Amino acid sequence: MLVSSMRFQLKNILKQLSFNTFIPFFYPMMMLPLKGWRKKAIAMLSFAPGDRVIIPGVGSGYDLPHVPSSVSVDGVDISEVMLAIARNKLRNKDHAVTLHVMDAEHMDFPDNTFDKAILDLFLTCVHDAQKAFKEIVRVIKPDGEILIYDHLIRVPAWADLLMSGLDIVMKYSFCSVIREFNDIIKGQPVTVVKEIKGDPFGFIKGFLLRKTAVIDSYQTRY
Repeated sequence: MLVSSMRFQLKNILKQLSFNTFIPFFYPMMMLPLKGWRKKAIAMLSFAPGDRVIIPGVGSGYDLPHVPSSVSVDGVDISEVMLAIARNKLRNKDHAVTLHVMDAEHMDFPDNTFDKAILDLFLTCVHDAQKAFKEIVRVIKPDGEILIYDHLIRVPAWADLLMSGLDIVMKYSFCSVIREFNDIIKGQPVTVVKEIKGDPFGFIKGFLLRKTAVIDSYQTRY
């Protein structure tokens, strides 16, 4: 347990520093232009009353207003400061939300727990995107939906190695903007259901995925 805690602290130290200090103040201003686009992406999920939803990297709870009050939400984040802001926003709100200080790469939830997942500007910020996505797939029920809204790039297969090498350095910073979508979902039992534009320039995209028993051929096309 001690070794696991130390590993969590070391690999996230720079991210915790930024998310516990200046990011909480600048985040709302940075995210304001994307509010409508994020709402549109989240609306791709087919929420049903009683669904249990997980939001890794929930931060200050920016996405919570776009989630129906008829579902329950578990929010995960490494920043106590961001979660404190989220808790303050939830006062007097009719939302069943539980917030956890937790490493999204090693979550304390059983397999097949959640019906939906919202990965909103998360996979470019988490330390190990492949490990985090694998963990999300683990806790999602079969046929459950995963929404990814992020600035993930598409490159030919030959460029995957180059991108992975550069990301070794960038993943210790606040955010990595060179992560490749197909590389992150590779080997996971998911199907890409829909893809939409996520900002005026097409830099950000929204992807709706479904957990399946068979790996879809979409993952091997690029």
